[in-house]
Amino acid sequence: MARRLAAYFADAERPEKVSSEVPLRVDVGRATITGRVDRLEREPDGSLRVVDYKTGSSKPKADEVATHPQLGTYQLAVEHGAFGSEGRVSAGAALLHLGKAAGASETPALQQQPPLETQDDPEWAARLVGATAEGMGGGEFPATPGSWCTFCPVKTSCPAMPEGSTLR
Repeated sequence: MARRLAAYFADAERPEKVSSEVPLRVDVGRATITGRVDRLEREPDGSLRVVDYKTGSSKPKADEVATHPQLGTYQLAVEHGAFGSEGRVSAGAALLHLGKAAGASETPALQQQPPLETQDDPEWAARLVGATAEGMGGGEFPATPGSWCTFCPVKTSCPAMPEGSTLR
């Protein structure tokens, strides 16, 4: 993983590093997005790209990256001023696979999500964050099955899963 990360840093085509392990906290409608981004980069035009390091063995399918929720949320955070004076224009976001998901190569696998404004539906991430905030703030919080269930540590107690259902 260290060799792959070093190869990424050594690539002269990489955007300028702004910072790493950058804390963020920003309100987007009813939601408050908090966390820490692994790397924040600046493109030559001044726009910002968030890069998230992945050390696991799985990665999203190529056609899922354009609407990857984590990356879309990072882009919303940029656009809502999470990084202060660094800027509010998103250059997209990316997953940098350093673990087994990178394959046998000594270089990492990079999956890039284009800027929201260039996508067919530029508002998808804002709707997702808004709907999530409404759902979590509501009186009920329904379990929603998806591809993430494969790795869920509590699926044996989840009502949406056969092994956790109480409605037998």
